[in-house]
Amino acid sequence: MQEELKTERLLLRPLCERDADRIAALANNWNVARMLSRMPYPYTLDMAHEWIGKQKALREGGEEFGYAVTDGEGFVGGCGIQAHADGTHEIGYWIGEPYWNRGYATEAARAVLADGVARFGAETIVSGHYWENHASGRVLTKLGFRYTGEEYRWCAARQEKVRCLTMRLARLDN
Repeated sequence: MQEELKTERLLLRPLCERDADRIAALANNWNVARMLSRMPYPYTLDMAHEWIGKQKALREGGEEFGYAVTDGEGFVGGCGIQAHADGTHEIGYWIGEPYWNRGYATEAARAVLADGVARFGAETIVSGHYWENHASGRVLTKLGFRYTGEEYRWCAARQEKVRCLTMRLARLDN
């Protein structure tokens, strides 16, 4: 995985300490956290520092490749690929609510996906979204993912299992 990925409007780079305040501000939003498996709510500045502190070791261990999604003004969200024990790699992303409906999730995920496919192969890339997160479903289908089923996944913010629609990358001509 490359250290930095550039798109038409965005720069994706490894997370760093200067992102902590923005991560905490944007992640401490129920509308964001309730749609993500691993993000707790409420989300504190200490949680942001802890998350950033884990990134180098995760990247070096090949476990997870997380990126800060930045526009011309700074941090707007996160995107990355996580390795699973079964040999698959799952792409995930989140964008702060003030930046929704700008196409940032699709643009960031497309860059991370292209880099991930080059490294791991298309046959290993999976994703999913909670049943009521239609916007995320649209992002993933635009990227070439197709539905494969459903399962219940733990949501840290909701503190319960939530119905998740599972997907797999089906093609590379996106």
